[in-house]
Amino acid sequence: MDGGDGRRFLVAWCHGAPGIGLARVAGLPWLDDAAVRHEIDLAVRATLAGGFGENHCLCHGDLGNVELLFAAARATGNTELEGRAWRIAGGIVDSIRRDGWLFGLPGSIETPGLMAGLAGVGFGLARLARPDLFPSLLTLDP
Repeated sequence: MDGGDGRRFLVAWCHGAPGIGLARVAGLPWLDDAAVRHEIDLAVRATLAGGFGENHCLCHGDLGNVELLFAAARATGNTELEGRAWRIAGGIVDSIRRDGWLFGLPGSIETPGLMAGLAGVGFGLARLARPDLFPSLLTLDP
């Protein structure tokens, strides 16, 4: 994402707004105030603005970033955001069908790994289909 001054910022779970947002959502049972809710909103907006279309991985790709949207929608009861997250998830699936797997390594080098590779893409897709059976790896859900 362009910071407005020519610098580019990664928008990803591993470095940026989606990871910060997920941490804030996960911490709501212990700290829930206006400042935390504002930070969640900022993370969602930044993720929507620049967090999709690079690759499909969990760590710094679409499947990790869409996790924030679903978590924030559930935590806030925002059905509009949930609908948007489902549309983005459908776009991820369409991208996989159209372009194949886009891995999180430079040049989309195929890797079997969990965070940047095929195992993580598969897990992310399984979580989209059955979040009740597949916990969030990105927030270390039990």
